[in-house]
Amino acid sequence: YTLSLMPNINAMSPFAKYLEGSILTNSFFDRSDETPTGGLHLEAIVRDRAKQLFHSDHAIVRLGNIVAASRVVFQALLAEGDMVLSLNLRKKDHVAGLSYRFENYGIEPGTQEIDWGAVRAQAERVRPRLIIFSPVSFPRTIDYQILYEIAQTVDAYLWVDISQSVGLVASKLIPSPVALADVVTFSTRDSLRGPDGAVVLTKAELASRMDAAVINTGHEALHMNHLAALGVVLREAASERYRNYAAQVVQNAQVLARTLADHGASVLCGGTDTHLVLASTAAGVDIGTAVKVIGQMGIRVKLDTMPTMDPGLFLHALRLSTSNPTTRGMREEDIAYIGSLLAKPLSTVLTPEQIEATRKEIVALVKDAPLFADEWMGDSEN
Repeated sequence: YTLSLMPNINAMSPFAKYLEGSILTNSFFDRSDETPTGGLHLEAIVRDRAKQLFHSDHAIVRLGNIVAASRVVFQALLAEGDMVLSLNLRKKDHVAGLSYRFENYGIEPGTQEIDWGAVRAQAERVRPRLIIFSPVSFPRTIDYQILYEIAQTVDAYLWVDISQSVGLVASKLIPSPVALADVVTFSTRDSLRGPDGAVVLTKAELASRMDAAVINTGHEALHMNHLAALGVVLREAASERYRNYAAQVVQNAQVLARTLADHGASVLCGGTDTHLVLASTAAGVDIGTAVKVIGQMGIRVKLDTMPTMDPGLFLHALRLSTSNPTTRGMREEDIAYIGSLLAKPLSTVLTPEQIEATRKEIVALVKDAPLFADEWMGDSEN
């Protein structure tokens, strides 16, 4: 028995899971099929749901994963050799083999905040063609107007990836970048609890370029089972039930951050506004050793190394998300208990006996917990 606090792990919506594994798996169409029962008709329904949910001019919904979506965006917007200014060098790993130049911006190591004045000065110095904000390692909300103005100043496109917090955006719990960014992307499997895939939202004036890049990168196939599953989770994300779920995710994350800090662990960025908590070890505790112990305890976590605005200084932290435990029905009391157990190896060195005792506590907590709690089930009749 294990409990995952990894940001990219979540249970899939049961109805979406049913559709993805249904007889629709046998249905395959491409862009030439324009019959009323063909793939383009279903794609249009799913595309409209994405546009309505996020108030976007245009949506691309056929892509199989976020890497594919990223490569589509790069091909549509950039030429070979163009400069990209990216938070924590995000997306650089998605364009292996393509010739773009990347410049990092990140948090200030002292304040653990983003100094937007410094980012503006950096943008004016390197003159990027594209600015990327992908906050998978930044748990605070930002004012997108500031980022938009920086992009406008240097005549750069603005791309925001909201993958692991997309559900909070859909529920209006955190600000949406859609009105200001040229492109917004997100994966559909984690926060939305959908199939493995990705969505690209873009402004009307870029729609034809994005659509052309989709075809040029080989994404002609329409998989009916995938589109149907995605359509379901987009409908679910517009419901009051999902908004309650998303609100619980944020409440649980804030409890986790407070509990870790109260029990001696280090919490970066002063806490969280989202699903994400960045946690590190107390002085004298090796984070690599702590991660191994946490795994032995039965908790799955993600260790991240984050660049900062100081080129020679990196921060090491666990990226912890409350999305999955919330899907399993856990609330503040459960999360506080988990936080107290998780803080042990982050604040001190445990003996093998202590590790085993903690593992048994984790097993007792999760062995009867559902993978997808009934209270978050969508209404299939709707």
